[in-house]
Amino acid sequence: MDNKMKQLIENIQQSDGGHILYCFNELESYIENEATFIITGVQQGDHILVVENDRIFPFVYKKLQLHLNEEQLEQVHLMNNFDFYCFHGDFHPSTMVNYFLENIDAYTKRNQHVRTWGHVEWGHDEQVSFAIGEYEKGIDKLIKERGLISVCAYDDCRVPVELKTNLIKHHGVLNHDFSKRIESRGRVIWKVLLNGSFISYNESLPVK
Repeated sequence: MDNKMKQLIENIQQSDGGHILYCFNELESYIENEATFIITGVQQGDHILVVENDRIFPFVYKKLQLHLNEEQLEQVHLMNNFDFYCFHGDFHPSTMVNYFLENIDAYTKRNQHVRTWGHVEWGHDEQVSFAIGEYEKGIDKLIKERGLISVCAYDDCRVPVELKTNLIKHHGVLNHDFSKRIESRGRVIWKVLLNGSFISYNESLPVK
């Protein structure tokens, strides 16, 4: 399992939850991170709502089977990400936020703690970028109110700069597969490390 992901979760647990933006380039690293997130949560007694596509999840599941028994695997709940994000036929922000809340409440009403991993994908509609930004804004508010640990994963090559900038505004922690940093007004606003390391993007560090 990825120790950096485990350390991230431990750090977040000391606060009131965390909303994590994960822009990935390396599929193998992505699968490893997703599996680690799920395994760590289950081993700590939580249920995990996984919103993933049917192509990737079988590879994740194989890793889960190496670490979790049958009873623990029942705490992992898979939803197809197309079905989830296009529940009413399109990516409508308020509809999706309400649907997310309905799914979370299904666990909290049974006094079960839940964490979420959502792989956000959409079709070829370029106008969906604004809708995604509005959805993430609403989700961020819910996550803070509920104290959840939630990952929103995006294929980096599909995320235009304008959307990424908007996504950063509504997430407290960022993960990226490559080393880079973004500077704004002489301050580092986004700095991430190699190999899936996590770091808060909202550091206020002087640029050297």
